[in-house]
Amino acid sequence: MAIFHLDFKIVKRSEGKSSVAKAAYHARTRITDERTGDTYDYSRRTDLYGHFILAPVNAPQHIVKDSTALWNEVERVERQQNGQTARYFDVAIPTELNNDDKKKLVLKYCQKNFVDKGMIADIAFHDLDSDNPHAHVMLTLKAIGPEGFGKKERSWNDRKMSVLWRESWASMANSYLEAAGSSERIDHRSLQAQHEEALEKAAAALDNEEQALWLAKAAETNRPAMKRIHSARWRSKAAQEQRAAEQAVRDAAKQEAVEVYKTFSELDLEIVVDVRSFTITHLAEPEEIVLPKTSSSSSANETQRPVLVAPPPHTRMRGVKSYRDKSKVSKVVAGKKPLVSISDSGKNTILKTSSSQALNRASRSAPERVKRKQAIPRQDNIFKRFTTLVIDFFKQKFVWAKANKSQIDLISEEHDKRIAENYVFDEVLGRHISRTVYEKKVKFNQDDYKPTPDEIRHFTIRSKIKIPEHDNSSDLTQSILSRKDNTLKLKPPGYR
Repeated sequence: MAIFHLDFKIVKRSEGKSSVAKAAYHARTRITDERTGDTYDYSRRTDLYGHFILAPVNAPQHIVKDSTALWNEVERVERQQNGQTARYFDVAIPTELNNDDKKKLVLKYCQKNFVDKGMIADIAFHDLDSDNPHAHVMLTLKAIGPEGFGKKERSWNDRKMSVLWRESWASMANSYLEAAGSSERIDHRSLQAQHEEALEKAAAALDNEEQALWLAKAAETNRPAMKRIHSARWRSKAAQEQRAAEQAVRDAAKQEAVEVYKTFSELDLEIVVDVRSFTITHLAEPEEIVLPKTSSSSSANETQRPVLVAPPPHTRMRGVKSYRDKSKVSKVVAGKKPLVSISDSGKNTILKTSSSQALNRASRSAPERVKRKQAIPRQDNIFKRFTTLVIDFFKQKFVWAKANKSQIDLISEEHDKRIAENYVFDEVLGRHISRTVYEKKVKFNQDDYKPTPDEIRHFTIRSKIKIPEHDNSSDLTQSILSRKDNTLKLKPPGYR
């Protein structure tokens, strides 16, 4: 089945490692380290299914022609005794894909995430026909140009980049699985993170189908992760027993997820599911009240006493095990929806109390209810009292409103009087303005008004030019127009 495995590591000289030795092992070939003189030969291995080197377009051809030239050049340009020479990772390829799609997936992933950013990728495919197909990839740490390697790119060492690279592999692998018609999917996150997300999604689900799917996902991821077994001890008996036990736990979790989906997808909507503790409880049933019809022939002083009716027998659904504690079993009780109806026999008020209110809840134990004393209802009929309330409402809303009309008119008259005192309608502006502003404008427009120093600064023409009295009604055209140099000029009345 498809699994997620992608782990990034660094080749460090301080740990006695060499990128030449790592490249010889991956490519299943024989390479001599020119810096140390050591020779590494893995040509006897027969599990190599393909070897590729992807490089940027500006990389020199003599460097990227094969693994021997590439990694000897990397070792030569690294001058530090304890320096880092390469980044490498091995990735598990989904077994659901054919060999061509396996190679295309890895090559496309390396081109998009590493080569397009300036790295050189040395890729070797192993065991594509087995149940453990995987690829080994080595990446350079320095930027490459036409002249060769430059300085190290420190941004590639950011931890956020490894998270993005892991997420990109999961996304691309899932797209290939979908194209191949497989229902398997992989996730770059840990099982614990997937489990917590499934619980949150189940709590926010709007219907049973969606909730059942997320609860099944939570049950499937509620297990420890498989431990990685090194290839050197893969064939040992202890390693095989360990992997068989881990696979049994995984298969049991998947089977449990199927049962959880079947159980929760068939639950009634009135069932409340606590996804944190995996317990289910029933909603509290409301009281069922049956009201009698009023009869004109019933006597006014007839006593109405409540009659207790036994609740209908309830049904029980199959118990569901708690996934936090295997020894506990949650109780599921099928409920009924609330009902209010009118009886035909109609003299008694019947109060039905649901039996589920007295049951112990699956999530907590409720104290026993104390029996209440029977109370004799009031003599007045309920519909008579309701009619009285309605009549009082209409009297207050419509009948008595007429009596308050005089008070409303007094308030309106007082308001209009106050408006008339404080505001004046300006015929020029066409609206009401403050009486103070209106009087100020009238006073300012009078001929005998003496402006203040502040007004003189704003209207200097008033203090310099004295406009004599003039009869505007006589020959207005001659007083304001004069013709000089064949031009028309606008003059104020009385101007010489």
